[in-house]
Amino acid sequence: MGKTAWVEVRLALTGTLRLARGDRGGLSCFDRSLDGFWRSFRAAVICYPLYLVLLTMRVSVAEWESSGGWRIVAVETIGYVIGWVAFPLVMLTVTQRLGRAHRFFDFMVPYNWCQVPQSALFVLVGLVSAGGVLSTQASEAMDMAAAIATLLYEWFIARVALDTTGLVAIFVVLLDLVLGVFVSRITGGLY
Repeated sequence: MGKTAWVEVRLALTGTLRLARGDRGGLSCFDRSLDGFWRSFRAAVICYPLYLVLLTMRVSVAEWESSGGWRIVAVETIGYVIGWVAFPLVMLTVTQRLGRAHRFFDFMVPYNWCQVPQSALFVLVGLVSAGGVLSTQASEAMDMAAAIATLLYEWFIARVALDTTGLVAIFVVLLDLVLGVFVSRITGGLY
């Protein structure tokens, strides 16, 4: 990536952190054009190594041994890519049905970039949990708190970026959650 790309990444990550603090002005940090939409998929590239770290924590030793590492990584990578492209495809229809098609890029660009801090948070939580520093209950509570925080974060982004009601934002978050679980179940069943 060139210098201009790094500037855009830094600005987008600044926007994600502003949104995480509840600052709707964070939307101004994103290029919410068609080109900005395509470039927001750089977040998928940034998140991929974090995804692999999470994968090593999620898949059991028995699964690694019985299925083989390359098969698991290949299947999960395909699922990762599908997850990154399926949600925007679904949201094209959803935004049209909601009368918010004109806000599609306003939502999808920050949504894509918000995956970076979320992925980093889950890796941090996973490493703390795996490190045995905390009790099982404390680790589970921390996992739950991180999950709730990310759902609220995505809800806020949906609400302000789509300029919609809280209830519609809940629907968008639940749609993302269900789609993610669906893709994860299918990929997990292939090894």
